[in-house]
Amino acid sequence: MAAVNAVGYVGADNHRRFQCLVAICLLGVAVWVLLFSVERTATRAEQQGMQLMLNQLRSALVVKGAEVMLASGESLEQWSGTNPVSLLRETPRNWGGACSEGGPQPGTWCFSESSGLLLYQPRWLDSVAEGESLQWRVVTEFVESGESGARRAVGLSLNRVKNGQ
Repeated sequence: MAAVNAVGYVGADNHRRFQCLVAICLLGVAVWVLLFSVERTATRAEQQGMQLMLNQLRSALVVKGAEVMLASGESLEQWSGTNPVSLLRETPRNWGGACSEGGPQPGTWCFSESSGLLLYQPRWLDSVAEGESLQWRVVTEFVESGESGARRAVGLSLNRVKNGQ
């Protein structure tokens, strides 16, 4: 009878160990799902923040384009390649100013005076290769007149620039 009880105790110990192992595995899966969800949420938040900043800059450029067109003596072409952040009432919290040698820090914006590009270095975005920045340039929008085909400046816009262009 003692041998049966000894085997019973060993079996109970193994059963508890198995339950503990299953609980640890389930906890590991839950932590993995939570971390994946946090990363996805951070990526989405960064995309929305970047899009909000671009919308603010584009709105400021529309206003500035209208001001320039109404004012005499200035042309819209003079504003091509300028820093659009200078048009905002307040600089953004993640504004890095003029770009340094290595470009902006992750999660910040900067402006390259030499190339006239607005740069953003993402933290979480998957669409950008490691170390590459997203780039935009202020350009003048033109429209062609009907029959004459002459181009006329009609506003300022912020266009995405692919790396190397």
